[in-house]
Amino acid sequence: MVARAAKFGIAMCALLLAGAISSWAQGSGATALSVVRAPELVRCTPISMTPCLSVSVTPSNDAGQPVAVALPTKDRLLQSVQVNSNGETIAPFYVSAGAGSDATRRPNIVLIEVDISGSMNSPVGPGVSRFEAARTAIAKYVDSMQEGVDQIAIVPFESHHVVPTIRAAVFTGSRSEAMAQLKAMPQPAPNNNTALFQAVFSGVQTMQAEMATLVKPGTTAADFQPRVIVMTDGKNEVARGDDADLLDGPLGMQQAVAKVASSGLDVIGIGFGDRSQIDTQALQRLSKRIFLATTGDELVQILHATTPLQSANLQVTFLSPWSDRSSLASRDPQFSFSLTLPDGRKLMSVPVRYVTPAMGTPLYERTATPEEMTALIAVRPATSSGWDTVLRGLLVFAGCSTLLLLLWLWVPRLIWGNEYASGLGAGDGGRRWGKDTGVKASAVQMRTVTNAPDGFDADQLRSKQQRSAGQITQVQPRTEYSKAEIVRDTH
Repeated sequence: MVARAAKFGIAMCALLLAGAISSWAQGSGATALSVVRAPELVRCTPISMTPCLSVSVTPSNDAGQPVAVALPTKDRLLQSVQVNSNGETIAPFYVSAGAGSDATRRPNIVLIEVDISGSMNSPVGPGVSRFEAARTAIAKYVDSMQEGVDQIAIVPFESHHVVPTIRAAVFTGSRSEAMAQLKAMPQPAPNNNTALFQAVFSGVQTMQAEMATLVKPGTTAADFQPRVIVMTDGKNEVARGDDADLLDGPLGMQQAVAKVASSGLDVIGIGFGDRSQIDTQALQRLSKRIFLATTGDELVQILHATTPLQSANLQVTFLSPWSDRSSLASRDPQFSFSLTLPDGRKLMSVPVRYVTPAMGTPLYERTATPEEMTALIAVRPATSSGWDTVLRGLLVFAGCSTLLLLLWLWVPRLIWGNEYASGLGAGDGGRRWGKDTGVKASAVQMRTVTNAPDGFDADQLRSKQQRSAGQITQVQPRTEYSKAEIVRDTH
């Protein structure tokens, strides 16, 4: 009995240990999809006149860190990925799985802008303010950067000295120097407001200037992964006493949104704290990706999710729900992505926005690769094929030409049928109608009598020829006519 009890106890311990290991493995496995590259507009002509969109996603765990997973086989990968936009499901025509994250090959150039307005002193936990929680989360993010490869700059913003502070950002590839920038940030002051629009505008300008110094002969902008992260707990709010000429109101919003759209940079908005106080609509318009966090742990996960580490990235390319680029203007559509794993689990991403210019047509950011073109040809979207459009135009042209030819040949027959027929039968070369047929004597004009009875003179019975049209008719005056002598036959 003791031996059986011992065996039973060992078996139960083994089961519990296996369950614990399984639970730990599931907890550290992939639970979601993280968007690592914002949607970009892709030119797919001449295969499709409809513009294409492309995005990169990667599986991530509960902490927002990318993890490697067992993906579906190559022949099933395309069917395992879906795109959703405003309740509409879109099937991508191209999905490519990379062997690893391109973040290990391309430097990440990151500018982090931290709101230090007075409200950042509000508590987010026991004895912890929003500012302190944000600084702790950023420190963990800096610790994960690639030493000597990635470049990072950390700057505060509020409503005083906004533009010079952001333009003075120093990008560094050293963790220790980045930590020094983080520790040097001043504490939030009660009189500090939030110049959110100006922070986004100036942040994009600063990143553009930094990229101009990094791109040298032999390198291109595509060799880097630039992103601007704007962290705030409220909304754009400036008042008298703040910096002059700060962007504010609808016009300021429009200028900041236009700057983001024209730059093509990956601008990420993070709302931290009480969600009722965060202007999520403004963040959505100002950012290509938006995240909301209420705790420091959530903020850590979000920061890690903004940058790919080591994972199997998926490039997903799909046709736009709108038929042309003009239809995309001012729409700012949102897209979410899902991946069904071989074990049946479904990984979902948070919605990501494609930012379009407020006015004008969005520009293509790249041309589809040969692999994407081949995949699009295999799908053959009948409603948006460029060759279908060309063929339709040729058919319309041929139909109009045929109609004009029929009108040219058959209308004369319908209107001048007799003249047309006599002209064809005249045999006079190319002339169909005579110019001057003249006056011809008819049987009435030249009437004769043949086989007359005896006693009749045929010459006397022949009627005189009627006058031709060329003769002149002279009408005598009435006085002359009255004098005419009437001779009667008295016989």
